[in-house]
Amino acid sequence: MSEPIISTNPARCRDCYRCVRSCDVKAIRVKDHQAQIVPELCILCGTCVRVCPQRAKSIRSDRQAVLDAQKAGRRIVASVAPSAPAFFAMSNFQALAEAIKALGFDAVEETAVGARMVGLAHGEYVTRAPDRHPVIASACPVVVNLVERYYPDLIPHLAPIVSPMIAHGRLLRRIYGEDAFIVFIGPCIAKKLEMEDEAVAGAVQAVMSFRGLKHWFDHQGIQFPTTPAPGSEPASEKARLFALEGGLIGTARMNTDILGTEMIMTSGLEACQDVLKDIRAGRLKAGLVELLACRGGCVNGPAMADMPGGIYLARQRVMEFSARHQSDLSLAREAWPDLGRGYHDRSLPAPAYSEAQIREVLQRVNKFTQEDELNCGACGYPTCRDKAVATLRGLAEVTMCIPYMRQRSESLRQVVMEATPNAILIFNRDLIIQDLSPSAEKIFHCSLPEVQGQPLSRLIPVMDDFVRVRDSGESMIGKTRRILDDLVVELTIVCVKGQGLMLAILKDVTERENERERFNALRTETLQRTREVVSKQMRVAHEIAHLLGETTAESKTIFLHLSRLLEEEDHS
Repeated sequence: MSEPIISTNPARCRDCYRCVRSCDVKAIRVKDHQAQIVPELCILCGTCVRVCPQRAKSIRSDRQAVLDAQKAGRRIVASVAPSAPAFFAMSNFQALAEAIKALGFDAVEETAVGARMVGLAHGEYVTRAPDRHPVIASACPVVVNLVERYYPDLIPHLAPIVSPMIAHGRLLRRIYGEDAFIVFIGPCIAKKLEMEDEAVAGAVQAVMSFRGLKHWFDHQGIQFPTTPAPGSEPASEKARLFALEGGLIGTARMNTDILGTEMIMTSGLEACQDVLKDIRAGRLKAGLVELLACRGGCVNGPAMADMPGGIYLARQRVMEFSARHQSDLSLAREAWPDLGRGYHDRSLPAPAYSEAQIREVLQRVNKFTQEDELNCGACGYPTCRDKAVATLRGLAEVTMCIPYMRQRSESLRQVVMEATPNAILIFNRDLIIQDLSPSAEKIFHCSLPEVQGQPLSRLIPVMDDFVRVRDSGESMIGKTRRILDDLVVELTIVCVKGQGLMLAILKDVTERENERERFNALRTETLQRTREVVSKQMRVAHEIAHLLGETTAESKTIFLHLSRLLEEEDHS
């Protein structure tokens, strides 16, 4: 299938690096601030899906493939994993089977049948191949991926035995015909990749999660009984417990004593890698090693995320369900399908980089000495050098260094604060001073330590504008205000959304306003003197006109017109 098994929704990915931090094999590339799965490195553990706080990671659905097979008239057969009781509150397996058949499936079987065969085959192989000790159980596809991609030297220790899903799929194909469309339903994402593995391809045609099945039930309005019913059903002995830590060893009829030394069982990727490292170093002596990628076993698979309760509640449900169904289902050895499989070295050569190349990347984030390397892990990598190497490999971006970006942000802020000639005041919604620019310190004749945490009214007595902006949320831009006797400013006040802060920018226009006031006073004085001159000239003109025997009407009109022109110019 061309569609990736795990995909990232760019609109939801928020550049938090949580998936990078959580990925044990660092199979995530951050490009253009988007986290992308690198298929060649990914082991499909599903951790990134679990931890993404924005639910930006989604799992490929195979429902459409099942619907297409139904339309094509193929016989649809479901293989349901033993961990089903941990997810579904079902009364018995038959109740779940009938619900699945209502979706158009022709038959529903328990994967526990395959688990029983696989468990017994492991027990036989451990006895038969002492030279391969410790034998690494091959039931968990994530562990198989981990060995093939990151511990290829341990491939000889992998049991050459298929998983329960593949074993059951091969059996169902024999029972229901080669044209049957086999659908595995379980808690594991890695099963989708295992299905496509060339070493086991053809046994299963689609993989659905319990969560996907539930969504299908809900869409179709299908419900089934949840109260335990009397009577027994076909079971596979301890194979029903295969989904639990130690389930394979128990199914293999081997000693499950956790204090024993012959068998080792552990779960969780970190613990699994510790065991693999010990095997590589030759420190571990055991017959069979059961490794499960999910902590607690398959009952805590990545597709169990919507399951109510925790790991131990899930374990309890599976154990109680198994205890209610004690009937035996034995399959003659000659009826077993082929359980063999091979493995491939899928590791990628680790590129080598010189010390100069690594240093160059480190210096781009202001790490010039070893003391500069904080190794805080915020980027998702354990050390600054590891992150530098990831950057060289194209898996990480330089800007993923949070301390560096904070330092850079603070540096740019400081440059702006120090460079601007305008006074900048930052205060909270209670009008308490948080920060001042150097220009503000100069204007108000104070220092930041003196006024930080103090009311803004200590600097600006009249607070009407600030209160109005705070209460209305509407900014005030460039209003001229005299805030002190000797200080006139162009005042801008804005609310910083989502921060609980307000910002004021004060441009000192005192000299400009003083000059304007002086000019206006001069104009007023000039106008008054002009009026006086006009009045005197009118009296002189009246006297002259009287002496000459002429009327003063024309002169009066002219001078009045001149007076109005002067007044209009003043108002303009």
